[in-house]
Amino acid sequence: MKRAFGVLELLIVVVIITVLYFTCFHSNYGRSNPFDDNARVNSQKGIVDKKVQEIENTKALKERIENNLKEDY
Repeated sequence: MKRAFGVLELLIVVVIITVLYFTCFHSNYGRSNPFDDNARVNSQKGIVDKKVQEIENTKALKERIENNLKEDY
């Protein structure tokens, strides 16, 4: 009886590992490695941060130009 429980537990572990493997690494959404998503998000976040900084710099430059034009008149 004890050996049957050991085989049953081993079978359950094998099924769980198989399900996790196919869930994580063989997704239908084109992800080959779910841990790469974090790196992609960080990369995209960096790009967005750069663009936001460029926009803020452009706004500040525009304000300086407008202030300089107002001072001249």
